[in-house]
Formats: sequence, C-alpha cells, structure tokens
Amino acid sequence: MWRFKFSAWAVVLLMTALSFGACDNDDDDTFVPPSNITEALKQVYPAAQNIEWAMKGAYYVADCWVSNDELEVWFDTNANWVMTENELNSIDQLVPAVYTAFMDSKYNAWVVTDVYVLTFPQNPMESVIQVKQGSQRYSLYFTQDGGLIHEKDISNGDDTNWPPTE
Repeated sequence: MWRFKFSAWAVVLLMTALSFGACDNDDDDTFVPPSNITEALKQVYPAAQNIEWAMKGAYYVADCWVSNDELEVWFDTNANWVMTENELNSIDQLVPAVYTAFMDSKYNAWVVTDVYVLTFPQNPMESVIQVKQGSQRYSLYFTQDGGLIHEKDISNGDDTNWPPTE
C-alpha cells in the first residue's frame, strides 16, 4: 500500500512539473516587424544594436542602442521615421535654455522622474521633463530655446511620448 501511495504522489508531482514546463514564457516572444520597417531603421540608424521591436498604437518602435544612448525609434506603417526618443540620465543634460525654463516654472519643486529629448524628421527637437507631486504627474514639453509647448497630465499612467499628428 505504501508503494502505491508513493507511486501515485510521484506521478502527480511529475505531471505538475511537466505542466509548468509547458507554460509559455512571454520573455521568449520576439516581435518581428515587416522587412521594410527594419530596413528603415538601418537607414536612419545604421549603427543600431540590441534591437527589440514593439507596437505602440499604429507605430513600430525599435528599442535599441546607438553609441552609448538607448533610443526608441518610431516608424509609421509605411516605414517612415516619425520620431526618436532619447532618455537622458538627468535634467542637467538638457540644453541650458530648457533647464533654466524648467527651474523658472511652477513645477521646479516637483520631483523629476524622467527626462527625454525627442527628435523628429520635420519638426524641431523637443525636451520632455516628467514630474510628479503626490499622485499628480505631468509631462512638460519644451522647445530647445526654453519655450513651454504644453503640459500633459499623465496621472492616469500613460506617460508615452507620442509622435505629433499632422
């Protein structure tokens, strides 16, 4: 009787172990965009390395490294480059006019959470400073000469810097 119980438990444990092994591991799933999109990335950033692709809305987004910068490079469905987002390490890396404009703003006492520079093929570059105070979070978009373009409330959790719609 003891041997039967032991064998039964061994079978149950083996089946449990095998069932966990059959689970899908999302980390192994790799999104591969159409070839015209990957070719477009090679044209815009030929030195891009460690490329991981994702879809954000209707855009193909390559998370990659170019030199020592981690970039998000955005393409539309026609393989047109629409934006590059470069996350900076600190607010001190912004151009002086943007830094000064932020320090003179009503948000200067808020906690800075993220800093980005957005580059576009047609539009001028923008700097983005994400700030929080309590449960309030905002993205502040600046021109490179320090003008505040707009404030975006991101308290709902969507802190994506979307390309401009034209």
